[in-house]
Amino acid sequence: MEQETCNADSMQRLSSNLGLLSVGLQGLLRDAEAQRWSFIPETWQFEDRVGEQDMYNVKDLITAPSTHRSGKTEADVLWECADLAVECKNYPRAVAILFLLDRYAFWQGTSPRLLKVIDDIRQASPSTPVPPQIIIRKARVLTNAGDLHGAERVLDDILNPDMETATWTYRSDSDRAIVHSVCIQIKGQVQLKLGQWYDASTLILDSIIGFRTLPKPDKKGIASSVGLLMDVFKNISYRDFQILKQQYTLQADSPLLEAYRSAEEAAHLSKYDPLFYARHRRRAGEVLIQCAQQARDSQEKQKFLQLARTNLSESLQSHESVEALRSREQLCEFICALFQSCQVLEMTGAAEKSNNLTKMCMHLYEEYCAVESSLSTSGSIKRMIHFIMEELDTLMSTSQPQETLEGDTTASATETTLSYSLSIDHIVPENSTTQTQPRENNPSQAEGATTTRNVTAEGDGKNRGTVDSGFDTTEDEDSDNTGTRSTVDPSAATVDDANSIEENFPNDNLQSSSTIDPSATTVDQTRTKLLQTPTDVDQLCQGIEKHHIQPSTVDPAKTTLGSTIDPSATTVDVANEKVGLDEEVGHVGKGENGSSHVGDSRHEESISDEEQKKWDDMFADLSPVTRVHKAFLHKYDPFNDKWESEHTLVYLGDPLPLDEGKKGKQRDAFFVQYISQEEAMGRYVGKRYKKDKPYEQYRQDVCCQMTARKYVTVFNHKLRRQQDFGQIQYLPAVTLQVNHSQPDVSFTVNVEPYIDGDFVKLTNNLKYKHPVLDSGLATAFTHFTYEASGEKLMIVDIQGWTTVDGRGVTYFTDPQIHSEEIKKYGRGNLGDRGVQAFWREQHPRCNKVCMLLKLRRPVEAP
Repeated sequence: MEQETCNADSMQRLSSNLGLLSVGLQGLLRDAEAQRWSFIPETWQFEDRVGEQDMYNVKDLITAPSTHRSGKTEADVLWECADLAVECKNYPRAVAILFLLDRYAFWQGTSPRLLKVIDDIRQASPSTPVPPQIIIRKARVLTNAGDLHGAERVLDDILNPDMETATWTYRSDSDRAIVHSVCIQIKGQVQLKLGQWYDASTLILDSIIGFRTLPKPDKKGIASSVGLLMDVFKNISYRDFQILKQQYTLQADSPLLEAYRSAEEAAHLSKYDPLFYARHRRRAGEVLIQCAQQARDSQEKQKFLQLARTNLSESLQSHESVEALRSREQLCEFICALFQSCQVLEMTGAAEKSNNLTKMCMHLYEEYCAVESSLSTSGSIKRMIHFIMEELDTLMSTSQPQETLEGDTTASATETTLSYSLSIDHIVPENSTTQTQPRENNPSQAEGATTTRNVTAEGDGKNRGTVDSGFDTTEDEDSDNTGTRSTVDPSAATVDDANSIEENFPNDNLQSSSTIDPSATTVDQTRTKLLQTPTDVDQLCQGIEKHHIQPSTVDPAKTTLGSTIDPSATTVDVANEKVGLDEEVGHVGKGENGSSHVGDSRHEESISDEEQKKWDDMFADLSPVTRVHKAFLHKYDPFNDKWESEHTLVYLGDPLPLDEGKKGKQRDAFFVQYISQEEAMGRYVGKRYKKDKPYEQYRQDVCCQMTARKYVTVFNHKLRRQQDFGQIQYLPAVTLQVNHSQPDVSFTVNVEPYIDGDFVKLTNNLKYKHPVLDSGLATAFTHFTYEASGEKLMIVDIQGWTTVDGRGVTYFTDPQIHSEEIKKYGRGNLGDRGVQAFWREQHPRCNKVCMLLKLRRPVEAP
């Protein structure tokens, strides 16, 4: 009786609260309960002509103040209704309410709360239909959190539903096509997070085709995909871009111009959504800065910079006021646009303005990063943003005339983007046009690029992850460079054997290193032999055809546990102290300090004493910045053998919460965020050696990992039609020089995406091979790299996040490379000794993967 009374009371309160909602939200709720759509449409999303009355988003309705509940918003009322519906066990209505709240919750950073309620409902009532939008939201959240396995599983379940348990009924083929296109888009975003630019581009372009070919094209979907394409084109190699241009009939002649046009188009399509409009305008400015850094003459450079200034100013002004920054994403976009404006100001001669704005960015970024999952609305943040809004016109004003790109202008975005919209019509699937596939070169003609040992840390706060997982390199350093010492850990750490090197080799001639161990240890040998000129590494990707991602079949119950780590798999590193070589950085259009090589004809802009006093008074009221630092971001492109650098800000977060036994012996791991990271809302991990290492050591680490990423692209391509095998991927890694302008406090850290899961070592760089978990992919990949490089290198020390059945996507990190010829692979290079040990100890017989790929064993192999 008491339970019935409680339920009756809850039902009465639910009915009463629902009546408090606005008429618009009540209508949307009825449609949601009737399952009218798989995704809640915006009023402008599918319309060519939009009236003023339709220039709003569902979020605007939800964030509006309640007309009946003082001090409450409509969102507050909806959350109360959702809780009451669950209490009443009216699960269909609860799901419909959460459907309305979904985008708002993601916007506010409270999706985990909403998804937890959905999981509880699905457990209590499995037959209750859950909209695909909410299920896909889970994939987005998992992607941002670093659980790429989980995201792939969610997407694959939607794309290939179990007909016995599926409960959602699509109203039309168009509804199903939208869901399919969004899933493909997010799969592309996963590849983007991994830095697999070609794979990401094909998936994202396919999603655009899906959105574009609907009876009424989905402008919101197209805008999201085109925005993602900007990130792809900004990073993709010129050769891969030419392949895409042929396959999809792209219009621009260079990746950067296509990136700028993508950002312009995305901004135009998103003009009714302040967040996305601000983001795409900022990204257009970001690309223009890159164009300026690569400009051929001073006049061209200034033209790009003025356009960048205009785009960034529009991005900042689109927020209108402090109150308009109502989500964590919006605040992130605002800070990023501010920092990029600092770069433009510096490059156009406004150094004083740039210094003040950079200092303000550091304060804002520290407060933003300090609260990870929700929007921080502290008084200091509001004061800073209000101050910047008031000073914006003065900051971004310029005496220079406005410039426009030929056939493109931010002042007439309609003409520009409508023209580009026509090019989207030309983006067509490969199989619907007559095209000639690029012919695949003999991989033996390709040379190995640069690589280094990089480490991925992971942990989810429950001590599941590992940092180096005890596979670290322990060193016994000796100041005498003529001898070699080795210290072997009883648990088989890593051995590093280094010789003295006095020469300064060219860019391609970094010393090598290696990893050995009587029972899975790592040895380091550094040699003095100069290299021959390497062949063009781009040939590896010249023949890549359209690459389809295999569905993930990962079973959560089959993921490897930390306990599967064999103590004998650890690596011992015994090295001499001298490790790095002076190496000249090969930047594209930028110097070591991130500035352009182009001659400078800028006009110095100064600010008055009165203006400076305003800034000084503002800074005096702020707390000191302790965790945000200026830094140089260095990225290595293995396909072109180039390093590129840019200015950034980095936030150094807390250490990963790991059990003592899972902490790395060689490196400390901690959460990191930095401006211009590939996934603005993603999580990243920084790795820093416990003992001081030279900057070159960090570069070698990144070099190794990025070279492995290059080879794995071709390996996956060759296995793409084999359903019995999943894919392997290497995480992207970058180097950050923190406090680079202050040598006494400067240090280096390597950064890569955070991956949630359990870490396992499959092989090391000498003898060890996991007795159970290697499905054949790891050793076959090592075999493949030796053949594909023309026997110039061999990628070993395979470790990362895998599954028992070997299917789905496996993420690797921290490889070592053996090579006699190429001397830039760091401290794990055993050269021919390591190569022969692989054939003898780890891979005495070829497996089924080798046979499928028709790999040859060297004549001299055991």
